[in-house]
Amino acid sequence: FYLYAWALLAAVQLLIIVIYPTFIQPMFNKFSPLPEGELRTAIEALASRLGFPLKKLYVVDGSKRSSHSNAYVFGFFKSKRIVVFDTLIEQCTTEEIVAIIGHELGHWKKNHVLRMLSAVQVQTFVVFFAFSHFIGEEAMYRSFGMETMPVLIGFMFFQYLYQPLDSLLTFASNVMSRKHEFEADAFSKKLGYGKELASSLIKLQIENKGNMNPDPLYSAYHYSHPPLVERLNAINDPEVAPKTE
Repeated sequence: FYLYAWALLAAVQLLIIVIYPTFIQPMFNKFSPLPEGELRTAIEALASRLGFPLKKLYVVDGSKRSSHSNAYVFGFFKSKRIVVFDTLIEQCTTEEIVAIIGHELGHWKKNHVLRMLSAVQVQTFVVFFAFSHFIGEEAMYRSFGMETMPVLIGFMFFQYLYQPLDSLLTFASNVMSRKHEFEADAFSKKLGYGKELASSLIKLQIENKGNMNPDPLYSAYHYSHPPLVERLNAINDPEVAPKTE
């Protein structure tokens, strides 16, 4: 049954990815076209430079809930959209916002979203596959002193037994995510926005009140994004030279 369960969950996840930004998120936030001006012109120029099929460019009222700042890209095939938080516009300069957009377009250019989505599906498949083999294993119930095999109790036992594997899979997922963030930073730097990206990351870290320099081992296991200090060191790496054209 695990194949059917995994396929159903994968279908639901894909459906949510499709409908969330278009139908669900607008129920909680107001999306408005980014007004004409320097910022819109700069973002459209960058999208055209990279061959990004930009169809719509929005600003969202993220400030009504928090001061958290962000920008992101969504959409499929030839209908892509870029969303910029109003807090980001308030906190950063035009060049810094374009640098952040360059980072997001780096994720698109290198297919990071598709890679992470594939990794999630693999992890989900492993969970269902392992569960289907453990749930009917009589020795597992007997090892806990049980003579019957109730499914609910088996599910609880499986959660405990699965934790070591889950820790490894979570660590592998974070390693991949952190690698993607470094690659996206390097992509923005190669576009010529290294200095602007660094200054914007500092501003966002201060506004979002994140830990700038946590313990390296702790962050390597628990963080899906590299800490600020590591990102700044990578951006300032002379081996990652910006393009001159």
